[in-house]
Amino acid sequence: MPIANQEMIRDNNRRLVLEYIVNNPPVSRAELSKHLKLTKATISAIVQDLIQQNLILEIGSAKTSLGRKPILLEFNQQYGGSLAIDVRPRQILALISDLKGENCRVKEYPFHPEDRLFPLLTAIIEEHLKEQDESKRKILGISVGIYGVVQNNRIIFTPYYPLPDPELGSLLEERFRIPVIVENEANLSVLGESAFHYGCRNMIHINVHDGIGMGILIDGHLYKGKDGYAGEFGHTILFPDGKLCPCGNRGCFELYASEKAILEEYASRTGKETVTIDEFLSDYNQKAPEAYNMMELFIKYMSIGINNLINTFNTDLIVLNSSFSNYIPDINSRIVEYLAKHQNRDCRIISSRLQDISGLMGGIRLSCEHFLDIRHLKIRTSPFDLER
Repeated sequence: MPIANQEMIRDNNRRLVLEYIVNNPPVSRAELSKHLKLTKATISAIVQDLIQQNLILEIGSAKTSLGRKPILLEFNQQYGGSLAIDVRPRQILALISDLKGENCRVKEYPFHPEDRLFPLLTAIIEEHLKEQDESKRKILGISVGIYGVVQNNRIIFTPYYPLPDPELGSLLEERFRIPVIVENEANLSVLGESAFHYGCRNMIHINVHDGIGMGILIDGHLYKGKDGYAGEFGHTILFPDGKLCPCGNRGCFELYASEKAILEEYASRTGKETVTIDEFLSDYNQKAPEAYNMMELFIKYMSIGINNLINTFNTDLIVLNSSFSNYIPDINSRIVEYLAKHQNRDCRIISSRLQDISGLMGGIRLSCEHFLDIRHLKIRTSPFDLER
C-alpha cells in the first residue's frame, strides 16, 4: 500500500478514536475496538500515542465480575483552552472554556461603531491570555463571530457596524500565533446549538436580534453558499417597495420582524421614544393590548418566513433564538399553530438552549474541533452554568 494511503488511514483512525473518547467518556480500549470496528492492536497503538501527548488519561478500572478489569480512558479537557468572541452591534462578548466547551466564563465589553475593531480585540485577547498564563492553561484556538457575511475567513459585509479589515482573522493570528477562525454569528450559532442535538443532521437556527440571521446545516455540514451569503434570512423580501434597508434593498424581513423593529413599532404605537425588551415583556405579561397585538404581528411575520424555509429546505429542526420566544413560553406553539392553518405538514420548532451564547459556544466548538482534528464535539454546558 502506498505510504500516502497508509498515512491517510492512520490519521482517520486516530480521528475516530479521539472523537469517540472525547464524546463518550469514560471508555475502555475493548469498547473502542468494538464500536469503531478496529483491531485491538490498532486501538492500543493510537491510545498509547494519545496518552503520550497528554490528550487522554487513564482514570482507573471499570467494575466487572469477570476477568481482568479494563482500564478506562477519558479526554484531558484541561489540556488547553479556547476563546470565543462575539462582535455585536453595541457590545462584545468573550467566552473562554476548556477543550470540551465546559468550565466557561463570559465577559462583556462595550463596543461603539466608531471603535477600531483590531486594537479592541487585541486588548481583549491579551487580557485573556494573561489570565490563562496565570492558570497555566494555554489558549489553543480563537474564534470571532461577526454580524455580517464571512467567506474563507474573510469579512465581506457588515450592515450594523463599519466593515473591519477583511483580513482581521489573519492579522490576529499573526499577532498572537494562535489559530483564529472568523465566521458569521448565525453560522456559529447553528454549530453551537447542533452540539446539543448530535443526531440532527439537517437543522436551521434563526437568531432574532437587531437583525435576523440564519445558520443552515445540511447533512451535518454548514451550508454557506457560493460567496458566503446563504442564510441572510433577514434580507429576504417581505414587502416589495417597503422600508429602505442598510443592505440597499427595500422591504427586508428584519425591518419588520426583528426585535429592534418590533420594539420600535411598539414605541411608536404607544407614544414612547424608546422601549427596552424588558419593558415590552413586562407590558405583555400585564396583558397590555398593544403589546399583545405586536406579538401577534411577530408571530404572523415569523410564520410567513418559517413557512418559506420549510418549503425550501424541508429540514428536521428549526431553532428559534429570540427574547420573545425564549421568555414567552407559548410563542413557538402559536407559530406552529399558525403554520398548521396554511400547510398540512408537521414542523418541529424549539427555543434555543444556549440563547445569547449560542454563537460563542459554536465558536468554542469550531476552535476545539480544529485543534483536535475531529468532526463533531458534543457540548453539555448550559448557559446557566456560566460565570459572568
